[in-house]
Amino acid sequence: MVFSLTRLLILLAFCMLLYMPSDAQTSQPDYSVVNYNSDNALPQNSINDMDFDSNGFLWLATEMGMIRFDGQHFREYTMGNSPALYTNRCALVKSRKGKILIEPGYSYHHILTVTNDYQIKDDSILSANPYQVNRWSCCLFYYDNIFKKWGRDSTAFKGLFHRLDLNGDLVTANERQAYVRKDSSFYYLNDNAAEVRLLKETEGHAFKMLFMVDDVCCYLDRQNRFYAYRQGRLQKSITLSDRLMKIFSQAESGAYPSQYTVKALRDARHSFLIYKGNILLLNIRNGVLDFEVLAANTAIKNINVLIYDEVYRTLYVGTATNGLYILRKYAFDRLFFASDNYAINSMYAQVEISPGRILTSSGVLSRNNAVNKPTPGLYDRPALLRSSDGYIWYSNYDSLKRIDTGLRKPVTLQRLGSWLMAITETGNKDILIGGLHDLFRRRGNDITFLLNMSEDIQVINEMFPNDLWIGTSGGLYSYDLTKGVIRRLSLQNASVRALYKAGDGSIWVGTYGQGFYKYVNGRFLKMPIDPGNNLATIHCFMEDRLGYFWLPTNKGLYRVAKKELDSYAAGSRENIFYYYFDKSVGYSTNEFNGGCMPCGIVLQNGHFSLPSLDGLVQFRPDSIPVELPTSPVFIDRIIPEEKKVLPGDHFKQRQDSGPLVFMISSPYFGNPANLHIEYQIPQLDNKWRPVNSDGRLVLTGLRKGEYTLIIRKQEHYGHYAYNRISWTVLPYWFETIWFLLLVAVVSISILFFIFLFLYTREVRRAAQLEQKVAERTEALTASNLVKEKMIAVILHDLRSPLRFLHIMAEYIYENYQKATRPEMTDMLLKFRNATHDLNDFTQDFLTWTNAQKEGFVIRRERIALRDTVAGIVSLYEPAATIRNNNLLNLVPPDLILISDLNILKLIIRNLADNANKYTVNGEIKIEAVQVANSVIITITDNGKSMDKEIVAGILNDTYQADNSNHGLGYRIIRELLARIDGKLAIDQPGDTGNRITLSFTTDNE
Repeated sequence: MVFSLTRLLILLAFCMLLYMPSDAQTSQPDYSVVNYNSDNALPQNSINDMDFDSNGFLWLATEMGMIRFDGQHFREYTMGNSPALYTNRCALVKSRKGKILIEPGYSYHHILTVTNDYQIKDDSILSANPYQVNRWSCCLFYYDNIFKKWGRDSTAFKGLFHRLDLNGDLVTANERQAYVRKDSSFYYLNDNAAEVRLLKETEGHAFKMLFMVDDVCCYLDRQNRFYAYRQGRLQKSITLSDRLMKIFSQAESGAYPSQYTVKALRDARHSFLIYKGNILLLNIRNGVLDFEVLAANTAIKNINVLIYDEVYRTLYVGTATNGLYILRKYAFDRLFFASDNYAINSMYAQVEISPGRILTSSGVLSRNNAVNKPTPGLYDRPALLRSSDGYIWYSNYDSLKRIDTGLRKPVTLQRLGSWLMAITETGNKDILIGGLHDLFRRRGNDITFLLNMSEDIQVINEMFPNDLWIGTSGGLYSYDLTKGVIRRLSLQNASVRALYKAGDGSIWVGTYGQGFYKYVNGRFLKMPIDPGNNLATIHCFMEDRLGYFWLPTNKGLYRVAKKELDSYAAGSRENIFYYYFDKSVGYSTNEFNGGCMPCGIVLQNGHFSLPSLDGLVQFRPDSIPVELPTSPVFIDRIIPEEKKVLPGDHFKQRQDSGPLVFMISSPYFGNPANLHIEYQIPQLDNKWRPVNSDGRLVLTGLRKGEYTLIIRKQEHYGHYAYNRISWTVLPYWFETIWFLLLVAVVSISILFFIFLFLYTREVRRAAQLEQKVAERTEALTASNLVKEKMIAVILHDLRSPLRFLHIMAEYIYENYQKATRPEMTDMLLKFRNATHDLNDFTQDFLTWTNAQKEGFVIRRERIALRDTVAGIVSLYEPAATIRNNNLLNLVPPDLILISDLNILKLIIRNLADNANKYTVNGEIKIEAVQVANSVIITITDNGKSMDKEIVAGILNDTYQADNSNHGLGYRIIRELLARIDGKLAIDQPGDTGNRITLSFTTDNE
């Protein structure tokens, strides 16, 4: 007990050292900010005006052309790729009934429009009317009826209509009604009735501000007197709120709107004030002009234009110097402790102890506190429970404890031996407690040990009465609380960390890294996961009232319709639409935490609360704006080098004209992870492939034929938006029909000549073949004759060794009893050596014979001459001994010859045998030498010399001899030498004897 207390004190001291709370919680903005400028894809930073078209594209008028933005990619329209733009300086862009109108170059009368296939062209009808005004923050205003009535009088209304289109103090109520200031007078213009009305209430007042709110014109003079007009009539019932009056009283105005400290702007449905970095939305409620703060304390400067999307609470801000800003109101709240220690705000188990107050391992978090200070070390992370009797169950280090919701009277109940890992209350009010490996039950005041498991216990849940499911690090188990029997269910290798029984009774299982499952009729059906594999790890299942699951993961939060998962489990194979939220919606990290009980909870006010790596993430699920990608999908064929877009109708493309480049776009300003665009080309295959994130699709290597590119975008479950474009890849000139017909005609024309040519050639080939057959027959006969002669020579060479063996065997037979032991030993040794050499000789002969079965073939190889001659000397040495001859091997040891070994050995054997036959009491020397590129082998004896006539006949191949004479052997030797590129020479070394010289040309190194 002392040891445990010591460890507890050490742990508490460590936690206190880590805990260094901040004095105050820094005020955080309640919106996300994304800035597009020339550093990150926006072509130019000066945005003069912007508006959305009917398909959802955002059009930006810049100093370097028009920009079309789909939420991901910018498409440029400049003088280089759009001839209708006579200047890149674009001033105004307006959406009129969904159609984009553009005024380039501050012309005020030259109107351009955007066609349905997104080409820019002149609008001659709109441009033809000179009596129009198009100003920032206003709609188009036409005053042709007024001009007809008053315009001819240049003095009317102090010259109001002289260049009315250049008057900067004009605001429009609609296309036919406007308010305008001229000098110190203020007028209402109604073109429908050709009416010009002086608003006398402001006559002579020093002007300060003029703006529209809905259909009400607001006029403020320098004495901060406020006037509101509707249909040109003063609305005395409309007043300013005190806080708005305070802002206006601090406002200063200069010569130009950019110098105003308070700036009024408007989009098609809203009016705004820009004041000291704050963006305010103006509104009139109950006769009071007031404001709502859209974005406070922004760092955005030089704002030219604003557009507000109420549905998705998104603000689009165009600036003169810093490009485009997109501000999105946070939909999620983050509840956290004022501490710089990351461990303090790394949340796990949580329970709500009273409305808005959440108990965590780091202490109590309250939505009502401006600053939450932690109290770490009292509550372990993995598990907390608020039981039906109102008590809070938790563990502190290794002890199970219980405390009241006021957190005043903790009671130690049981030592667990480990942290509390899982805890739940059964239907009969028992408390089931899971340690790391042990399971306990508390019934009344008694705690009973139930079982021990080898795997780590991670989650427990009573799925059916008395049927406890246990999720472990090694699979899922079912434990019968009545019988005390445990059985494995499934998912043997899965780390099960989430068990949930939905409102309809269906059971769902989440794992760490192995996906999530639905339990159906005893089977666990794995659900499909997202392309990024983030849903492989599910921390918990949170079911809202609208039928959606909210799934926190290590990489963000997903929302999916439960009916889609049910449909998939029933056999449907439609792609499930997982809607993704990342930290841009209000939380500070995408990594949610799990492996705790409970993971996510539903608060009393209906909010969900999820633990993350940096605080609790809380939100009301049925009020979260879900921006589905429902805009159409578009295909642009482009020339990348020129940034030029080509017409999208059916077109023709040459095979050698380079790659086809398409830009696929669909306006979507939500999270890009929720935009799923795929393409298919049926002529190639039927697979759907994802379009790259940059929207670019490059096709190369297309052969001739008709092609169709089909693009589909998933809008929601089972519903897609499609678009397609078709084209023809033209054949090469040699693949055209006329060329093929020409080839056919020419081919038929020359077939006859080819036939005649082939016939003549075949006749000639038949004759040549017959001649070749005869030649090959003759060559084969000659080859067989050579082989027969070689066999004859080889058999001839065998006679001497065999004769020696016969003589030796006869001698041994006659003298083995009377010969001395040394003599007998010597004779037997010679006999053994002779038989060994003879055996080697016959083996070589057999090998050579097998190699020549298909015909006589020369096989060249590297021959070590000394070793080869040594074998021959060993074979004939016994025969030489009988004739008292000395057979010498004088070949240098390093001499190499490339030739046919068997033929060379046959030649040297035959010459050595002849020398031994005609020499008695003499000496036979076999020598070799390399001279330049030649190897010369000589066999010299001092026996009887050959007749000169025989030598001459042998050398000139005229000598005729029978088989009993050595002349036959020389004839065969000459034939074989010729086949291995050798030459033969015969002369006398002295007065007697013979010297046979064999010469070979070699490339030996």
